[in-house]
Amino acid sequence: MKFSTFRENIKHSSNTTLTESGSSGTAKNLKSILDIVKSINKSLILENVLEMVLKYAIDISFAERGFIVLKDSKGQLEFKLGIDANDNKLPESCFNISTTVVEDVFFTGKSKFIEGALSDTEHDPSKSIFKLELQTILCSPLVTAHKKIGVIYVDSKRIQKVKVSEITDTFEILAGQAAIAIRNAQLYKGQIKAYESLQSVNQKLKEAKDEAERLSKLKTEFLAQMSHEIRTPINTIFGFTSILKDTMANKLPADQGETFRIINAAGQRIIRTIDLILEMSQIHTGNYEYNPVVLDLGYEVLENLTSKYRRYALRKNLKFEFINNAEDRKVLADKHMIDQVFSNLIENAIKFTNEGEILVKIYPGADDKIKVDVSDTGIGISEEYQENMYKTFSQEDRGYTRKFDGNGLGLAIVKSYVEINKAQLNLTSKKGKGALFTITFDEQIIK
Repeated sequence: MKFSTFRENIKHSSNTTLTESGSSGTAKNLKSILDIVKSINKSLILENVLEMVLKYAIDISFAERGFIVLKDSKGQLEFKLGIDANDNKLPESCFNISTTVVEDVFFTGKSKFIEGALSDTEHDPSKSIFKLELQTILCSPLVTAHKKIGVIYVDSKRIQKVKVSEITDTFEILAGQAAIAIRNAQLYKGQIKAYESLQSVNQKLKEAKDEAERLSKLKTEFLAQMSHEIRTPINTIFGFTSILKDTMANKLPADQGETFRIINAAGQRIIRTIDLILEMSQIHTGNYEYNPVVLDLGYEVLENLTSKYRRYALRKNLKFEFINNAEDRKVLADKHMIDQVFSNLIENAIKFTNEGEILVKIYPGADDKIKVDVSDTGIGISEEYQENMYKTFSQEDRGYTRKFDGNGLGLAIVKSYVEINKAQLNLTSKKGKGALFTITFDEQIIK
């Protein structure tokens, strides 16, 4: 609806007596109000809504200018828009109004309509009214859901007849509908801002993720390169040491023959450390490959590992026993990961046991479970340390005076690989009483 058309309807209605207007005048006025409501609710852009509302307010009252002030986040009234009767926007520097009227309307929540403000006896004219030479003022609160969000204010230096129901009622209806439209626009603006903020956060997260992936790739490449650089000279040392050993086998004193074993053990320790670092790096960065297959744990994994580690146990005069009570029982797991799990557990059992025995036992559990025990009679693990034993680089015995070598990665890898394979890991141990690690798998029943 055009603003000029609405102005004519209001002017005609206010100049028509009740007898003359009848239902026709009332209907025309109601239609005009409905047109206003439809118009201001068409847009969700706050600036557009404010401008539309203010233009209608000026037209309704035949005012010379108008302003909208809204409550800010601190509860203070803040200038939002000013327009004159020619639809020109007024800068904030022109925001000279009757602040007394505006503040009174906002805090009381009641409209004020003043004719002949300079000589008004009902309202005590403020200094600003005299200074601005204002005669006509219409001011209504913007209230929605019982919450005051601002004030709409128009004024004129001319005396206008505004205390007629067609104008005052329409102005208050406009204020009520304007409050709803403005609030909706504010909420929409907030949603847009939140969406843009979310987009910005998502973009930053994506950039951070890309950077993390780039750094992860660099880290993996660096570790792989370092592994190659370390392995190459170590393997060279192994090769020439083996040649020297064979060449000098019959020329060395018996006590010096142990030298070659020490060299080999030291080299193997370095390679083992590098392997563990690479394994842990892949776990932390998520770069590991999980390839589950159906396995016979006893035959395909434990039998081979126990054969390998039995000779290490015998070197320490330890009894080493493997018991398979779950023949032909299958589990679904990644073979490489499971090999690493039991290699670490058996190696630790041998390392931390000075006398007694190592027992590896596989057996069926309840509810279609397969259990594997790796137990020893070694130094055991204190209850205090058990809470931290699976943390990376964690060791119960620390410092240069520690009795056992190691890097604190083995059990961290064990726990991670057990969880990746959806198995359960339990420990029973006391200091000086040995340790029992039990891993429980779901049996894979082949029909």
